[in-house]
Amino acid sequence: MSKQKAQTMPAAFADAHLEKWKAFKEAVEKNSRHYPMITVCMEPGSGGSMVAQTVADSLGFDFFHRKLLEVMSITAKVDQKVLQRLEKERLSGMEDVVSQMLSDRYLYPGLYLEYLEKVIGAISRRGSAVVVGRGANFILPAEDRLSVMIVAPMELRIQRVSQQFEILPEDAEKRIANRQKKRAAFVKKSFQKDISDPVYYDLTINTGTMSIEEAARLVCGAWFYKFFYTSDSPF
Repeated sequence: MSKQKAQTMPAAFADAHLEKWKAFKEAVEKNSRHYPMITVCMEPGSGGSMVAQTVADSLGFDFFHRKLLEVMSITAKVDQKVLQRLEKERLSGMEDVVSQMLSDRYLYPGLYLEYLEKVIGAISRRGSAVVVGRGANFILPAEDRLSVMIVAPMELRIQRVSQQFEILPEDAEKRIANRQKKRAAFVKKSFQKDISDPVYYDLTINTGTMSIEEAARLVCGAWFYKFFYTSDSPF
């Protein structure tokens, strides 16, 4: 089998079941059926956010990335800037530092995690959502979400980050290493888990061997199979 043909097989497989999923969704839409959410974790520069957005668009799901901070700011009754700053603090593990004061309210890193868990839980109960990062897959039980990890070769990640931020490759590599270190520290500190351990993900996709669109279709197919496939299914 040729390499090109082998690489197109997963996408073709997912395409076929994505079409079945769309027909299935239309058939049960009137019943307001609950659709489990998808969590996407990624290596910096792997294109994970683009994959997640494409998945959300394909399934008609809500997409929570930066939008998650908006929801949290309303829940916590603090300005979004507080959360944006605290995100940087939490990733550095600075638990003893008050990020910012607003209207006599203090939001500590520990309180950030409490609100994060509440918001992720609320999104999960509502369903029909794709959430990027924030340790969402460690907050929710495995039976309530499809957990996806997006990876790519370091050379490709450096190239993407360098182009995206218009910086030198060596600076892109430092940026990737820094972000990766902070994400790992946050997950270790908050959930006592290793973010790179594959056992915490239902599916790992390498965007170095397939396009963003192919990766998204594969996620959609895996989601359908995890939650809706039965031995009685005709496909």
